[in-house]
Amino acid sequence: MYRAFIVDLKFPIDMMAQKQKATLWIVATSLVLIVVTGCGSSSPGVKKAQTALEEQDYERALTNVETALEEDSTDTEAFLLRATILREQADSTMTPDKYTGLHQRAWEAEEQALSIDGGLRETVQSRRAEVYGQEWTRGTLAYNRANKNQREELYRQAVSFFGAAGIVQADSARPLLNEAFARLRMGERKAVIPVLEKYVERAETPKKKAYKVLGQLYMERDNRAAIDLLDKATRDHPDDQELQALRLNAYNRAGVVDQALAAYRDQIKRRPNNAMYRYNYGALLLEAERYTGAIAQLDSAVALRPSHVGSQYNLGAAYVNAALARDDSIAALEGGQDVTRSDTTGRQERIDALAKKRERFFQKAIPPLERARKMSTAGSTLRQDACRALMVAYVQTGRPNRAAQVESCTGFKTPNAR
Repeated sequence: MYRAFIVDLKFPIDMMAQKQKATLWIVATSLVLIVVTGCGSSSPGVKKAQTALEEQDYERALTNVETALEEDSTDTEAFLLRATILREQADSTMTPDKYTGLHQRAWEAEEQALSIDGGLRETVQSRRAEVYGQEWTRGTLAYNRANKNQREELYRQAVSFFGAAGIVQADSARPLLNEAFARLRMGERKAVIPVLEKYVERAETPKKKAYKVLGQLYMERDNRAAIDLLDKATRDHPDDQELQALRLNAYNRAGVVDQALAAYRDQIKRRPNNAMYRYNYGALLLEAERYTGAIAQLDSAVALRPSHVGSQYNLGAAYVNAALARDDSIAALEGGQDVTRSDTTGRQERIDALAKKRERFFQKAIPPLERARKMSTAGSTLRQDACRALMVAYVQTGRPNRAAQVESCTGFKTPNAR
């Protein structure tokens, strides 16, 4: 059997990142310095912590807060002050992990205060809204400057700021998407995956570009995960051709033939003039040994895009494989042991009909295989496969001279003459 060539419909991730280079719009907000306004004990430890914070001695401030909480573990003012100290301690020169780690600890401190006194919720939500606006604005400015100046440290700052914004408003999806693209611009492909996973989980309807990037990253690691993601993506955005193509690629790579065939059938109904859909559908049918369907799809692919060498080769290979399949059927009929004398004539008629169909298939294989041979690169695998299939077709149609002419490009070693 001559193998089929299947082509991925590719949308390089770096191009996705380029598409995100457009200037991000800044949400109107003021940069604020969060000041503790909650009412509480104003214990000596809290007062000392406030003084240390004013002096920007963050470690001493945190130590004094811990002292206050050791004295009274229900001191909500101390918890809220801890959150403020941690956020002010976050410095843009830090690594993103350290910067966002401080914001995560601040968020947890506020949650502890809320677990003690739910009446503080409005105060905490107001504080978080201000911090979110501050971090979003910083991230936007850093991202836009990074795009303008192509400076990695500015992308790193954008990652920190957007990461912090995503922490402080745990139900917000927008910062995660921007953090992911900033990381992508830095080449942190592995780190992009969990960020985009959170984004897809949070967003009511995730954006197409997020699905496309995450789908491609999944296909580098786990085609099954890519299928699940891209099934969801195409439900959310059924008219997006790139997402549909990525989904089909994932099915191809995962080797789930029945699902892949069903997906291609659906897409061809939607877009009957898409040559690559028909090409890949035909190639899958060819590999599944469904030659009649493969020939029909590949013939359409060639008609739609005659310059595509893979379509020409696969069409020829489908004809050759269909012819060889008739060989098996003829052999089965000829080898039958329990055929009555009255059935002998009918059996011979079937053998003759199969032999004629077999020769027609070999004849029809030659034109597309010749085109594939001429269009393909010398020495390439596709050229060698086309020449080998051609040699078989020429021999089987009684043209040994033509078979000899194409033997040189088959890649077969000719035995040394003696």
